[in-house]
Amino acid sequence: MSVEFSEHNVKRRYKSRRTKFPLGRLLLLALAVFLFVYLGGFSSLLEKLPMPGKDKNAPVEKGWRDFCQGAKGTPFALKGELVQCSWVVKDSMALLPNSFLRYVASERKSPVAKLHWIALAQDFETPLLVQREDVETKTYLNIQKSDSSFVWIDMDTGCRFPGLCPQTPLNFSSLPITEDFDFDGQESLLAADVLRGIGEAPVHPVLPGRILNEGRDSLGYFIEIDHGNNITSRMWGMLAFVDANFSFADTSAVMQARDSVDLNSIVGRLAPVDSATFFLRIRRNGSFVRWDEFYRETHPLDSAKIAKFREEVGL
Repeated sequence: MSVEFSEHNVKRRYKSRRTKFPLGRLLLLALAVFLFVYLGGFSSLLEKLPMPGKDKNAPVEKGWRDFCQGAKGTPFALKGELVQCSWVVKDSMALLPNSFLRYVASERKSPVAKLHWIALAQDFETPLLVQREDVETKTYLNIQKSDSSFVWIDMDTGCRFPGLCPQTPLNFSSLPITEDFDFDGQESLLAADVLRGIGEAPVHPVLPGRILNEGRDSLGYFIEIDHGNNITSRMWGMLAFVDANFSFADTSAVMQARDSVDLNSIVGRLAPVDSATFFLRIRRNGSFVRWDEFYRETHPLDSAKIAKFREEVGL
């Protein structure tokens, strides 16, 4: 029996080489990336990654509270941007972080005195003022001068602190010595200042000290005082204190060599005229110093600028 074979043609079905675009997956991926960035995941990742120039073990920047507490002080937030750090001197004298604070603390009169450091929060290391709360409260202003340097000023006196604090002998106007000044034969005024005030006004020492010499010359009463720190003063052309207040028989009021005087002492009086003058000579280390110069060194800022600073700080 013969077997016959026949061919059967079948049409082949070809798969399309064109693939479908996964749009749905891409949309999901984009949504996931958006949520990752939106929720801060990208920023957190950057912080954890080692960046060039970034020290992994670098200390975290400290705030003003950290500085205060690190110095064993107690921090306080004041009004506005002002902040305060305080210490009880008895407990923290050796821990005070600043040489000026330690000096102010050394001037205390009570072991339980308190110190206050007041500054702006963003510039805590540069104080606006330091205050010592003691038997009496003393405040020292840290004021910037025109040359950008800082100087400490005693708020009560207006003097640079620490240092000498001379006062004006009276309410006066200082007469400058100019080229055409009429010395009237008084060449000694080349090394002296002429001061003017209201007649019979009391004359005070410019600084505390001890009397070196006193007496009378052709111009009237004179007195010489040693103020320490190689500073001496001589005032003459006055009336003696006893001339206006006591009889010469009353010797208890007469000043003598080695007597001590302070800023409240009266060492003489002006002549009894409407406008009287007397003479002042300041010597430092043996050299003559003009009164205006001497006073300006110890009072670097005038009272108006100090008052403006106090108003800005809120004192």
